[in-house]
Amino acid sequence: MNDIPDEPKTADSTDSDSPRSDAVKRRRRRGRGGAITAGVLVLALGAYAAVDAFDLVPGLPGVLTTEPPISVQAVPNPQAQAKEVPAPASAVADSASVPTKVEKKIAPILKDSKVKGFGLEVRDGLSDEVLYAKNETKPRTPASVTKVLTAAAALKSIGGQARLATTADFDADANTLTLTGGGDVLLGAGDSDPGSVNGHGGLRTLAEDTAQALKDDDITEVALALDTSRYTGEDFDSGWDRADIAKGVITPIQPLMVDTAYIGPKDREWRARSEHPAADALKVFAKELKKAGITTTAADDDAEAKSSADSDAGSQESEDGAGANGKELARVESATISEIVEYALVHSDNVVAEVLGNEVAIAQGEDGSLEAGPQAVLKTLGDSVDLGRTRLVDTSGLSYDNRIAPHDLTTILQASVVADDSLAGLISYFPVGGLTGTLHDRFVDEKNASGSVHAKTGTLSTVTSLAGGVLDAEGRYLVFSIQIDDVDKDKILEARKTVDDIVTALANCGCR
Repeated sequence: MNDIPDEPKTADSTDSDSPRSDAVKRRRRRGRGGAITAGVLVLALGAYAAVDAFDLVPGLPGVLTTEPPISVQAVPNPQAQAKEVPAPASAVADSASVPTKVEKKIAPILKDSKVKGFGLEVRDGLSDEVLYAKNETKPRTPASVTKVLTAAAALKSIGGQARLATTADFDADANTLTLTGGGDVLLGAGDSDPGSVNGHGGLRTLAEDTAQALKDDDITEVALALDTSRYTGEDFDSGWDRADIAKGVITPIQPLMVDTAYIGPKDREWRARSEHPAADALKVFAKELKKAGITTTAADDDAEAKSSADSDAGSQESEDGAGANGKELARVESATISEIVEYALVHSDNVVAEVLGNEVAIAQGEDGSLEAGPQAVLKTLGDSVDLGRTRLVDTSGLSYDNRIAPHDLTTILQASVVADDSLAGLISYFPVGGLTGTLHDRFVDEKNASGSVHAKTGTLSTVTSLAGGVLDAEGRYLVFSIQIDDVDKDKILEARKTVDDIVTALANCGCR
């Protein structure tokens, strides 16, 4: 348990002629031009089993945890909801007053809590003024709040409108067709579905388009190979537990999968994931090729990824447009990176988050690997904000060895409020209190908080955290990060209640 050595701190007043004041004015001007993107969050939550191991429904005995389970009543599987979530008013216009008495709302909640040792920071979204801070610079185990950094880096480095392609490439000399993974782990087994994120690109569509191209050249039989050389190195982090694959927490990180490697009927509340997701995708592709009239035989490297030594060659094209695997016959593309980021955040999906980390590394010119991903995330964000206290060993938050300070999280969140690029949508992609994702059952009965809190949850057996934004009662948008780790497991629910009470107080705040 962490002690609380300091008294709560509030921001010092700023002299109007100071450099800080000039910076604040510049931020406000930027904030008017580019702020949180408004939108309708219509999220299918029937697949709530996709939530990460530690942002799960507490109380399912032994499921998806690496520590002793928390014993509480299980939460029922949520149904899909379609509700319009308005953009925060102050994200569009700097008209509401900045609250000045946030401390008077938060300090009593912390004093009354049975759990001590929180680190937190609250800032005004537009001006970046610190409204309340306590132990805000101490790095802590963040759990799935790590995904905030991963998502921000993906939006900045890859770009929100980019897509990931899965291709079928044909080497005529060897009569070999290669299914080449391009990072899409949300492939569908059937037809491409342009209206979906999970299943936007479909292997049946890819197979049918490929078959047609082959038949146009009077080819009806090919050897079939698999190329996963886009990602290099180990595909399973040494700090993860392989037993968590069967629990649905994680899977080997390979550059193509069907439905993030979930196996078994989709109507189950919890599903396992596969030990060999790319090979499973190849089998689906072969089956669909057969239906489309193409006979396949095993290539020499059937069901095995090509050596990572081929990865450089695989990214190059010859003058006639053929890559290392031959001429591209067909392709299917993923949803946009923005949509994939939203999926990862709402469902707190570890697999998608780790893939995004690999893709950030590739965008930085590094190898796509579990080793390079965390450092690429920090490098991407470190170009504009100081993350010197932050330590990442993965990009999903599965590891207890990750360390992020509340101050660093709110720095990223506030930057997204005033951004005028892909990062501007970050907070709007978070789960919404009382409505969606891992917040569907929180803030439900809180009039001002329900529907207005956009936040990313983080939960491990001894950790609870929440980071995001909320519109206060007077229309001012506030960003916050609240974290605690090393909590006795029998007090973790009390800790989460304290977090929710603080955010509710911010939502109800008319704190002038």
